[in-house]
Order: sequence, then structure tokens, then C-alpha cells
Amino acid sequence: MTGLASMRPTLVGIAAAFATGLVIATPWFVAEGNMRLMIEIFAVFAFAQGWNFLAGYVGIMSFGQQLFIGLGAYFLFLASNWTGANPFLILPLSFVFSALFAAAISPFVFRLRDAYLAISIWVVAEIVRLFISQRDALGSVSGLPLVATREMERSLVATSSFYYAGALALISVFGLYYLSISRLGLALAAVRDNEGTASAIGINVWWTRFFGFVLGSGFTGAAGAVYYMSVFHVEPGGAFDPNWMVVMLFIVIIGGVGTVEGPIIGTAIYFLFRAWFAGTGNLYLMLLGSAAVLVMLISPRGIWGVVKSKSGVDLLGARHASGLEAAAKKSRTIS
Repeated sequence: MTGLASMRPTLVGIAAAFATGLVIATPWFVAEGNMRLMIEIFAVFAFAQGWNFLAGYVGIMSFGQQLFIGLGAYFLFLASNWTGANPFLILPLSFVFSALFAAAISPFVFRLRDAYLAISIWVVAEIVRLFISQRDALGSVSGLPLVATREMERSLVATSSFYYAGALALISVFGLYYLSISRLGLALAAVRDNEGTASAIGINVWWTRFFGFVLGSGFTGAAGAVYYMSVFHVEPGGAFDPNWMVVMLFIVIIGGVGTVEGPIIGTAIYFLFRAWFAGTGNLYLMLLGSAAVLVMLISPRGIWGVVKSKSGVDLLGARHASGLEAAAKKSRTIS
């Protein structure tokens, strides 16, 4: 088992290379309509994994991550429409803008803890939504079209959007795994487990949490930009919709918080539920909530937690059972 554990990063790297090749080849044999569905699936999975990273790895509970979905999307649309630039070229800047916004609000929201911190980010999201809704230059309540894509071939837009969404999905799985076994990942695990002890072994708790919050929020912003770029239109009621948080919570709780594999399972279940029951109105929402409550009662660790405990299978093993011990050995340089 020890030998297998030491080989795991290499095996994960091989799996990442294979998955990357599969994503690159997909547009050659998948119809455009199916590709657009895959873009949505990848983007929603990235939303969920971004929240899972904050809650399960950084130890920050946020009920307002729709803030960064909207910010990333609006930055892309406004920057492209105002400058005439190709949106695919400036899309990575959505990560930068969302990360900078997260950095700007961090000194204020980090003064709060637990539920107060979680709600404060939701409040900021509502303030930004109302601000955009009242500004004609930002599209007001009707939103904005993505003007640059009108002159592009639809197949090119779909393929480019797919590659960006696929990259987000790959990063959500393999990037999170490698981050979790890095020194920063060990420091995050230590802070998540016990801030006092983490500080005692030389970890700068505030800056570690700050970096995790900025990284996770920037990633969510990039995912928001990809999602709304694929539908060519963004409006504040949708981009900053609190229902995005409902979707994220459902996916992560069903699959398992603090695991890489859990949100994969949760995303699959969410889209199956949506396909089967979306036309039932309120019943669909009741079924989503009931499924989440049932899983929490049976296994607070989610479906993947049950699978792992029953089978002993730990594919990516990204969550450290003893982050403090590992950080004490490998993360003394983070301060």
C-alpha cells in the first residue's frame, strides 16, 4: 500500500494526460448540441468544486459564491463589448478580476466568522446585483449580449467554449488533487483543522485563508465567464441568482464535502434529477432538498464517503486526515 501511495501522483498524472486528450478530441465526434450540454455540465461542476474547495479545504463557509459567478461573467462581457476584443482571449482575465475583488473584500468579511461570514458574502452579492440592475451602462435588468460572438461561426464559439469548460473541469479534478498534496494544501488543511495549532507551528493563518479564498473565488469567476459566454447573454437576475448556491450545496453535500470525487458524483446526480423532474415545478425542488437531507442523515460525508468507507477505495486521497501533522513537517515555510 505504501508503494501504491507513493506512485499515486504519477498515476494521477497519467490519468490527467489521458483525460486531457479525451477533451481535446471530443469536438471531433460529438454533435454541437451535445457539446453545449457538456459545457453546462463542466461549468456547473466547476462552480461546485470551487465551493467544495472553500468549504472542505480552506474551511470557509460561503453562501454568496454567486457573487463571483456574476462578476466573472460581467467582466468578460463588458471588457469584450467595450474594447471589441475577442472574448476567448480575455477570458483568463475574468479569473484575475474575480480574484482581485475577493482580495478587496477579504479584510472586511474576514472580520466575521462562521455563519456571519457566510451571509456577509451573500449580502455583497446582492449589493452588486442591485448596483448593476440600476445602471444602464451595465445593461440594467435586461442584461448584456456578447457582441463579438455575432460575427463568429457558431461551431467555433461552441468548440472554444467547450475547451475552456473542459479545462476548468480538468483543473477541478487534477489541479485540486495536486494542490491538496502541495505545501500550500497541507497548510490549508492545517488551518481548516485547527487554526490555533496551525499558528503555533508557524503557519500564517490569515494569509493562508486569504490565498485560499482568493484562489477559489477567482476560479468560480472564470467558470461563470465560461458558462455565460456559451449562452451569449448575461443579466443580473440570473448571474447573481442565489439558486446557484442551492445547486452548489446540493452537489457537494450529495457527493461529499472535502473530496475531489464527491462533486463528480453530485454533478451527475444533479443533472439526472434535472432531466427527469425539471418539468414538475416545485416537486423538482422538493426532491432535490429531500435527497440532500436523506444523504446527510445517512452519511454526513456524502455518497463518496460511504463508498470509500465500505470499499476502502481512495482514488485521489486529496483530503488529509491529519493536516496539522503533515503541515508541521512540510509547511513551516508558509508564514
